[in-house]
Amino acid sequence: MKRRYILLCCLLFAWLTDGMAQKKPLDMEAYKLWRRVEGQHMSDDGKWITYRFVYIDGEGHEKDSPVTYLHHNESGKTYELENVRQAHFFNNGKCLKYVVSPSPRDTSGLVKDSVFLLTLRNMKKQLWDRPYDCNESSDSPVMTYSYPIGKNEKDKDIKRLVIWNYETGDSTVMDSLDYHILLDNNKTIIYTKERDGYKSLYAGPVKGKQKLIYGNPDARLTNFTLDRENMKGVFTVASDTSFLKDPDLLYAFNMKDGTYKLIMDTKEVVLPDTAYKVRGGLNMPFNNGRYIFVDGVPKVATPRRPKVEPDKSFELELWKWDDELSQSRQRNGRGYRRNTPKYVYHVDTKECVLVSPAEFDQVFHPTCDEYNYVIISNEAPYRGLTDWRDGESSDLYLVNLETGERKLIFSDFRQRPVWSPNGKYALFYHGEKKTWYKLEPTTGELTDISSAIGYPVYDEEHDKPKPADSYGIAGWLDGGNKVVLYDRYDMWVIDLTGKNAVYSLTNGWGRKNNTSLRLLKANYDSKWIDTKQNVLLKTWNTETLDQGVYVLTPARKIRKLMEGPYALNFNQVTNDGKYCMYIRQNYHEFRDIWWSKTDFVRPVKITDTNPQQKDYRWGSVKLVEWTNFEGKRNRGLLYLPDDYDPSKRYPVIVNFYETHTGDIHVNPVPALSSAMINVVTYVSNGYVVFMPDVHFTIGAPGESSYNAVVSGTRMLIDRGIADKDRIGIQGHSWSGYQVAYLVTRTNMFRCASPGAAVSSMVSAYTGIREGSGMPRMFMYEETQSRMGKTLWDDPEMYIKNSPIFYADKIQTPLLIFHCDKDEAVPYSEGLNLFLAMRRLQKPAWLLNYKGDKHFLYNKAAEMDWTIRLQQFFDHYLKDAPMPRWMKEGINIDERGIDQKYD
Repeated sequence: MKRRYILLCCLLFAWLTDGMAQKKPLDMEAYKLWRRVEGQHMSDDGKWITYRFVYIDGEGHEKDSPVTYLHHNESGKTYELENVRQAHFFNNGKCLKYVVSPSPRDTSGLVKDSVFLLTLRNMKKQLWDRPYDCNESSDSPVMTYSYPIGKNEKDKDIKRLVIWNYETGDSTVMDSLDYHILLDNNKTIIYTKERDGYKSLYAGPVKGKQKLIYGNPDARLTNFTLDRENMKGVFTVASDTSFLKDPDLLYAFNMKDGTYKLIMDTKEVVLPDTAYKVRGGLNMPFNNGRYIFVDGVPKVATPRRPKVEPDKSFELELWKWDDELSQSRQRNGRGYRRNTPKYVYHVDTKECVLVSPAEFDQVFHPTCDEYNYVIISNEAPYRGLTDWRDGESSDLYLVNLETGERKLIFSDFRQRPVWSPNGKYALFYHGEKKTWYKLEPTTGELTDISSAIGYPVYDEEHDKPKPADSYGIAGWLDGGNKVVLYDRYDMWVIDLTGKNAVYSLTNGWGRKNNTSLRLLKANYDSKWIDTKQNVLLKTWNTETLDQGVYVLTPARKIRKLMEGPYALNFNQVTNDGKYCMYIRQNYHEFRDIWWSKTDFVRPVKITDTNPQQKDYRWGSVKLVEWTNFEGKRNRGLLYLPDDYDPSKRYPVIVNFYETHTGDIHVNPVPALSSAMINVVTYVSNGYVVFMPDVHFTIGAPGESSYNAVVSGTRMLIDRGIADKDRIGIQGHSWSGYQVAYLVTRTNMFRCASPGAAVSSMVSAYTGIREGSGMPRMFMYEETQSRMGKTLWDDPEMYIKNSPIFYADKIQTPLLIFHCDKDEAVPYSEGLNLFLAMRRLQKPAWLLNYKGDKHFLYNKAAEMDWTIRLQQFFDHYLKDAPMPRWMKEGINIDERGIDQKYD
């Protein structure tokens, strides 16, 4: 029996090793085989899904016929729609409209797009053979199309609107409509129609007679808008032809009974600042019709500057120390800023109250109809600070719409206010104080609402100088009187009326189980949480890093529906909450489409995008932990080759950026390197790749990296994984800087490749990000570079964290990657590091793909960099022969002629 068992084990081992030997290492030819999924849509009833496959490397596939797949979720049957890129479900998911394009192989130009309408119940299709497009409805079989039937007296097209029921074939024809809106599942219509030189507004049933709401040749209607939910709207009228471009009369109408009334005549409105007048427009009244927001415009228009041809004999760029925007940002432009005052018009008294002066920026108002207060922001005092601040700050004021009284709430505030859905409260997250506040507009009182939770409501892992963001608002209860806030794990109910104590909606289950709970919704625009129904939750276990879906019951119990070692991304949940479509992935599973009922009892994998993966050596990933040099718990990801043998030591490449453990279940895509190494390729070719998490101490980013990365690498040596003489390190941009710093502090790496690295924080501090025009100071004082002070507050700190000042300590050969058109990190930073190595006569190579940027966008350059980067590591870590480009270099006359890969 024992001999038979040994024989069986030997046979099994032989089969496994034979299977392993048949698998191929990844290379650039393999990259061409990988595809991605796109165009995925689920029908509104959850029964059908459409998707396409697209090759990630499109070279050689230009003539491929695109195929859209139509999959029936319950039967598993899939239909192929050739030469189709556009497909849209309509009629509550019962039908599909798709466009068949000419084959890419057809170069005649004679074949045109063809539109088909497909009934999914019986798979009958109908060619849309008209020369004009049709507009389908997502929730109705009714479609609309229009076409010209003649010309009017102004030589403009007279159009015919056809409202056609795709299922029954019935149609309704309407002529000469100017603009229309269909409502009530396309059973009701409101429209303007021009006749005898003026427009009239009509409304009523599609099948039946529509009633005239307004039409007057002496006071002409110009435009209308409608609140579809309340069936009420406004229209503008020009009392005579002089007001046609800026109509002076605003009417409110009720579509249900066809009544209307004048609510504002701009000629009668006198603004507090007599230099301005009211601009007419489609301004909807609110607060039960009492108020209307209006904009003021100068009575006397500012004359246009005469066009002057600039003197091109020379060009001067003048930088002025107190300009609101520095010259480099002026060149790159800036977003639109309102520069007109905003008022509220009181319909009853016909008076206007100033809400926001011209120099102010934004008005934040509730989304409900009834409210008496708004919040306005003034960014002007802080606009000139944005060269060294991340984002804009503003002073926030509370404005009483009845009186115009303005009260300062916060100065130099970074976040936006959030109004409760009922308009009774405004919430503010104060980043510096790490606290949520409630404002009661009627009293002006600010109240701390989050400290009672007892746990942080801000990102606890935030390690930048700028204040941490909050975990956010989950939703609202009790008509807007209660808000639900997130902490790291759970959801907390805050009664804004102050009547009830704070409590955890999830009963603290998330924190007890190290699991972050977040809402999984069909409509993320919805503000409400219905606690009387089961509530779906997406989960992430912060220890195991598994993801899943749980349900919060009305009894506030948490129940698991699905969980495992994968990452989930939900594309769509049907409006009835019964079905969902999502992407599931992990290191071994590609990002394929899955479909399930929302009980997740039998989820179904819909696509198999890259079956060829099984033919390649793929390796595996695991989570590792160690104690870093600060005595703290540190984690990272360790990627191991397929044939990993714990009794052997391996060549290792340390490759990292900031934190990576959250990506343990991300499926890697084999591809050319545009900057960083392609991890799965190196693992496939026998390397161990290590990605340690780095958590930073403000003011010491370099040493923080040393404490995490070097301690983690030492752990690999101590555990018998890494060959201490065959460890390389590579990083790009922020991690390129860290690599450059680390090689000044340790000689443990056999070779290193810093890409697009800052070598001197002193010079980079005042550099320019050419892509945005932003001076780089904000990165050091507030964000990624994590210095937290100006250069002059602590020059020694900047010098200490600058590799260039310690280049004489470097004993590690460097392959420096930096392109001369880098739009994020000045090219001079990489060049300076290389020149320091050259002056110190230390081995270094600088690769500048001329004209390329922070990342490579030229595919030929990507191929070249992929080859040279691997040759560099193979030489130092695998004893491969040194290629000629490393031995001899490539002089200017050899560029493009002899790449010297051999």
